[in-house]
Amino acid sequence: MKLGTLHSDTAIRRLLLAVAAVMALASPTQAQTIADAPPQATAAIGENFTLASPLMGMDRELNVLLPQGYADQPDRVWPVVYLLDGGQTQDFPAYANTAAGLMANGEMADVIFVGVASMDRQNELTWRSTDRRILRQWPNHGQSDRFRRFLELEVKPWVEAHYRTSGDDAVMGESAAALFIVETFLNTPDLFDRYLAVSPSMWWDHASLGADAAALLAEHPTGDRQLLLTIGDEGGEMQAGLDALIEALTEAPPEGLLWTYEPRHDLTHSTIFAQMGPAFLRQAYPPTEPAQ
Repeated sequence: MKLGTLHSDTAIRRLLLAVAAVMALASPTQAQTIADAPPQATAAIGENFTLASPLMGMDRELNVLLPQGYADQPDRVWPVVYLLDGGQTQDFPAYANTAAGLMANGEMADVIFVGVASMDRQNELTWRSTDRRILRQWPNHGQSDRFRRFLELEVKPWVEAHYRTSGDDAVMGESAAALFIVETFLNTPDLFDRYLAVSPSMWWDHASLGADAAALLAEHPTGDRQLLLTIGDEGGEMQAGLDALIEALTEAPPEGLLWTYEPRHDLTHSTIFAQMGPAFLRQAYPPTEPAQ
């Protein structure tokens, strides 16, 4: 259908919002142009592993970048940052290179950087929706709980068995991955210590996660956690859903939670991760807090 066949500004806006929504849940390589991609890195980096997953019913890709000096310090332990959409053909090469540069330059504390590749983002990163449009568009969506158990019961234990970890774990991602991170924070706050969510797709399921945020936060146990949030020039249900979460956090933050919200309406959905991903890494693991 050509735009010229639509006879109102409202119809045009609805079409554009629908296109944006599809792009927000597309694969990272679909959602980003080369010009808007994260810091340049095309070659493989770190170590690549295949993890047999009974929960997911298939082999899964993991990628690991160790900090400099890891092998020379056998008595030291490190925090772990888990990057979602963390395959070698996804976000891992760019952000592992970025993290390596930040650590080498003394801009952030040393961490073990782990990429968890996604296979079917709609299936793995979203819960089952009541929205008929979503049901038609992505009939296989809605198994985020299984993916969360995969992280909890298979990925994290594997990392902890193979590397010297401190028990301080962060999870980081954008768009649909950031939606999964917010859902995980609200529903299973003890799974990670730090939640780094860049432009979460809060429009999902009629922005129901934001609407449920106050009730879910009221059930949170006391504990030291960190939540970092940002959003680009999204507007619509995406902004409204995040606004509802921010309101709930402002009115009744769980005891022990350190959270920040830095909207970046000067950035787009395609460019914000390149800017705010590194900023969140520096904020979560500043060099003044040694990773001991």
